[in-house]
Amino acid sequence: MNAASVIGRVGGLAVAFGVGTAVLGGNAVASAKPAADGSDTRASASQASETSGAADTSEPTTAADTDTGDLDVPADDAPDSDDSAAGLDDAAEHDGAAEHDGEDTDGDVGLPAANEDAGDAESDDRPLTSSRKPGTSDGDASAQVTSPVSPVSPASATSPTSDDDAPAETPDDAGAAAPATSPVRQEQAITWLSSPAAVAGRTGAASTPAVTASASVASPLLTLVENLFSPFAGYSPDGLPSGSPLSWAMAAAARREALVAGGPISVDPTLDFLDGVIYGSVGATDTNGRPLIYTLLDGPDQGGKITLNDDGTFSFLPDLSVVDSRGVENFTVMVSQTSVLMALLEQIPIIGDFVQPLVIGLQQVPVLGALLQPIIGYRVITTIGVDVDELVPVGAPVAFTTMVTSFDGTQISTNFFPASGLQFGQTAPTVLNGPGLGSAGDIDPTSETTVFDLVPGLVPLRDGGYNVVTWDPRGEFASGGILQLDNPFFEGRDVQAIISWVAGRPETELDAPGDPTMGMVGGSYGGGIQLVTAGIDDRVDAIVPVIAWNSLTRALYPTKAFKTGWATLLGLDLLEAGARINSQIYPAIILGDLLGFITETQEAILESSGPTVLVSSITAPTLLIQGTADGLFTLAQAVTNAMLLDANGVPVEMIWACGGHGVCLDPLNPIQTPLLVNTTLDWLDRYVRGNELIPTGPRFEWFDQTGAYHSSDLLPTEPDFYGEPIVTDSDGGFLPIIPILGGSGPQTQSPTPLIVSPALASEASLALNLEIAAPAGTQIVGAPEITLTYSGLGTATHIYGQLVDDATGLVLGNLVTPIPVTLNGRTQTVTIDLEQIAYTAVPGGTLTLQLAGFATPYLDLFQVGFIDVESVSLSLPTVAVGAGASAAQAGVAVGSAAA
Repeated sequence: MNAASVIGRVGGLAVAFGVGTAVLGGNAVASAKPAADGSDTRASASQASETSGAADTSEPTTAADTDTGDLDVPADDAPDSDDSAAGLDDAAEHDGAAEHDGEDTDGDVGLPAANEDAGDAESDDRPLTSSRKPGTSDGDASAQVTSPVSPVSPASATSPTSDDDAPAETPDDAGAAAPATSPVRQEQAITWLSSPAAVAGRTGAASTPAVTASASVASPLLTLVENLFSPFAGYSPDGLPSGSPLSWAMAAAARREALVAGGPISVDPTLDFLDGVIYGSVGATDTNGRPLIYTLLDGPDQGGKITLNDDGTFSFLPDLSVVDSRGVENFTVMVSQTSVLMALLEQIPIIGDFVQPLVIGLQQVPVLGALLQPIIGYRVITTIGVDVDELVPVGAPVAFTTMVTSFDGTQISTNFFPASGLQFGQTAPTVLNGPGLGSAGDIDPTSETTVFDLVPGLVPLRDGGYNVVTWDPRGEFASGGILQLDNPFFEGRDVQAIISWVAGRPETELDAPGDPTMGMVGGSYGGGIQLVTAGIDDRVDAIVPVIAWNSLTRALYPTKAFKTGWATLLGLDLLEAGARINSQIYPAIILGDLLGFITETQEAILESSGPTVLVSSITAPTLLIQGTADGLFTLAQAVTNAMLLDANGVPVEMIWACGGHGVCLDPLNPIQTPLLVNTTLDWLDRYVRGNELIPTGPRFEWFDQTGAYHSSDLLPTEPDFYGEPIVTDSDGGFLPIIPILGGSGPQTQSPTPLIVSPALASEASLALNLEIAAPAGTQIVGAPEITLTYSGLGTATHIYGQLVDDATGLVLGNLVTPIPVTLNGRTQTVTIDLEQIAYTAVPGGTLTLQLAGFATPYLDLFQVGFIDVESVSLSLPTVAVGAGASAAQAGVAVGSAAA
């Protein structure tokens, strides 16, 4: 849409409100039109009757070249005006298109079309009359002027002369368009709309007097409309001209900044350079004391990144090119009020969550946002410039962002943060911190933890003396390429390119040329990429993968049961992030959700993504952290990785913490997060810095269902870790397999009653139950083993097993295991491990094994039939007395301290 069309639409709206004012209260405002040759010729009209009757219209009044600022209306967009309320309809229906026949076909009052012929040089002087006879030329002095409406306000400008009259006297700067942002033009627009005396004085109107209108009668409806649309309703700034609130609204619509000078919000941005990072504040205040909302409208214009906080403070990463050139980078922020209405609507359940995004969207609309400010809150838009040369001392290490070119030319958006206190000429070891799926690289220098509070953020890592590098993975956010789910041939090589780039930075400590002293941390997707990278690049000195995986196939498609709950959540996460992904991923999710299976090609993509066999190639010391309540990458994934690493003699330790992909419904020990952060830093200090005096702690640590902490010097992959299992047998029973009814999930019990997740298991009401008792204090850690002998008929390929803590009614870890069955009428036997658990038997406490025919984490509506279980045997793994003695004591001590 060209500029003339846009201005025409704004002008048409202005005229529509002007005609509306005439109908409601007796005020008429005419629009101005530029000439076809682009000169800034403007005109307005005023027609009225004297108080005693109709006005003398035998001689048109003289035109004044009125500078209306940004309210110019192209001639081709001039709407028709009527002598009745229909004029409002005409103006409202006008869409700004250049469609005029040059005549008012209905014979009523109207504005003649102008500039219909682009080559008509006389269009500048055509009269703007209230009415003309059909067939009369535009320059005909005999055109008749009538009084179409009730008396009008003198706020309207005088009518232009015909071609036969002397030209009107114009100011020296007539036709010279002022800059769009000129405060003078803003003031002229406002004054023209509100004060006829100012119009006459500023434009030097001809001596022919304007037609004087009688006083208009106050209208309750007009008062209502004016109060509704007044930009300063309930607020009268000093030093600004009074006038029609509708006129104020039109001025604001044409020029958003017109409201900034006198609005209730003021901004005073400040910037500072602190410990290698650029910080700042929008510095906004509100005279009414209302809460303010900060919205980033335009990101940094040179490729930088910004973290804008709720209080208007921010941190800023300039692009490396701006750092090198010591240039300036700009971004734009909108500061808006929380109006009373908005605050009330936000209290409405469910609907309230959508109020703020909707209001912020409306406030950004140039016309509508200005008109609705009294209702939805005022806003100010400000551009902030970050001058690197002014802020950053020459040579000082500074946090920045840049693009790193990967092996195939894909640009990977990479962020660099210097270690705290790092000075010019100094170097430090580096830590790469990878984000989770659907998340951008961490750019918040104040972050203490990330990924469910399981991974250290930028603060502890930088304070620990490490440069930190984060990045947007391939196919996500600012990076290019197609996401391949941490495939070693794509994402793995992307990180290799980042490592090589890090080796070339002057702030980087090196083990050898091209080999930086470095480690890696990160959770989920950022955990998987560590295992992949360390499996293909021995420049990585140590890794701490958190809630990562070994095999995506076994994580999402165990025993050919599709994990619909988590797969759907992952797909939605990718959609929300706008990720560009492998074309087979979404079809696999849809097929699995609908039919419960995926194709061999899709299964091969899962199998090729992530570490799998690469774990056996890792030489970097590895600290594995996994979640006891992780329903996506369960504890078994970490156990598999630990077993492979330990078999190859790689230093490995493991921690099981309450959390992960899911919801920790058990009591959370307050030492958990500090322990994870501190242990991670100790691991890096020991194996990246090479400080052998740093103890790394027990080989295995875990938190049980009560939140108590336990530890052992043995891994749960070692035979000596286990004692005698607790074995329970039962005769089983008959179980109908019916979709949805009585199965496991969705989980509705949580600290927040509104949280409901179909990906979490819950106690089933239709199930075969087997009660299990264990001596108080017994540590049950690992994978329970179940053996079923059964027969049955139906289409079902799985039933589902879970352990319920009878003391709380919660499924241990919120985890349910698909048990493959063959329902062909014959007697079958199956033995399988249930999901790994960490449970401490309490006095009088019991567990219940449940076998259910349906589970929402593995939603499959085609599973129907029945199963007759002849016998069931469950074996629970326990911690050996020797391995568990110190662990139990540690658990009591920490648990008591936490309590």
